Amino acid sequence: MIKKLILLLIFLSVNVHATSVSFLWGNNFRDDLGYDSKKLTMTIEHFGVWDHGTVFFYYDITEPFSDSRGDSNQFFGGISPTFSLSSLTGRKWSYGVIKDVSIRLELENGSGYGQFNFRNYFYGLQYDLALPGFDFFSFNTVLRDNPNRNGVGFQIGTFWQMSWTLSDLTRYKFTGFLAAAPFDGNGTKQEFNPMIDRKGRFLMTQPQFLYDLGYLLHGKPDRLEIGIELLVALNRYQLSNRNEYAPQAMIKMSY
Repeated sequence: MIKKLILLLIFLSVNVHATSVSFLWGNNFRDDLGYDSKKLTMTIEHFGVWDHGTVFFYYDITEPFSDSRGDSNQFFGGISPTFSLSSLTGRKWSYGVIKDVSIRLELENGSGYGQFNFRNYFYGLQYDLALPGFDFFSFNTVLRDNPNRNGVGFQIGTFWQMSWTLSDLTRYKFTGFLAAAPFDGNGTKQEFNPMIDRKGRFLMTQPQFLYDLGYLLHGKPDRLEIGIELLVALNRYQLSNRNEYAPQAMIKMSY
């Protein structure tokens, strides 16, 4: 109940926000991970800035327009508020390229393979960096609490975006994220699924290269973008040697 009240207060105090809906289509996915080699994904994202930090929400829906009840219908999402230590303490938490340090929390859940629900909790720190050429670049180190494994693990992640305008009609964006776990919980024994990597290791990144079509047509940046996303996953779903490399066509609408 307390967690829900905290999240509600954060949403009510958000004063800068951006929401987007994206559609991605690719045909090079593994067909042994609970879905076909071809896949359509709808992604809903929301980012807001509040008085003491930020809040980010995302939700992936696999095959959103399919009436199939099989494993191809999946969902995956999470919500992550951050709490700026500079704002909370009244002193600057900055050093060199580090602009600020924040407490980062995250709740992640989904339906793995279309039938096995799961959730993970993350607790740690986020470091906002000022790097030349980037609109933003964040790095985080968090504890990964998987209820299906004994103990807690460790995960690192990055989020980035850089954009540039080549003319009055041409604007591009390079953005994405990377997440990796060198270990997850108690890796001294096999867990309930013997296919899971013994230490729960995985790496996943989804860089995107986008062309700002809205800027060309209406002079309004960040409203309508088209491009590609490359999904790279090592030990996908923490399954040993289940690697995936899938380029996807992408359209993104924001407001």
